[in-house]
Amino acid sequence: RLHTPEVTVAVMQELHRRGTLRSALAGRDEKQINLLLTFVARRVIEPRFTSVLVTVADMITDIYQPVVGQSAIIDKQFLKLQEAIGKEIDYQEELLEVLGMMDTLFATFTQKRDTYLEENKCNGLTETTETNTSN
Repeated sequence: RLHTPEVTVAVMQELHRRGTLRSALAGRDEKQINLLLTFVARRVIEPRFTSVLVTVADMITDIYQPVVGQSAIIDKQFLKLQEAIGKEIDYQEELLEVLGMMDTLFATFTQKRDTYLEENKCNGLTETTETNTSN
């Protein structure tokens, strides 16, 4: 679990694909819920795990919402999960803003090139050259 989170996430993904993830997450004691929430809160910000772990976090929240307030340990883990997801949302919003700024910059640096043929007459011969102009 600690050294190979990709295996843990792959198992969760497979359970979800088979439609058995909810039942696999249900019926856990306080210690097991704590471990699950700790794992999800730490790894949900990793892009390769985000899609699966957001689904897992959603299911855990749905299943264990009735026990919120009964255990200080679980409440603390839910707050850590909320904080991790909140930070990730803020980070993604900032990235989208930067992407928008970059798109604007690239649009202003894109040069429109008009190509036209220019005829030069020298020594009685007509020479055709291609000229690029930019705004």
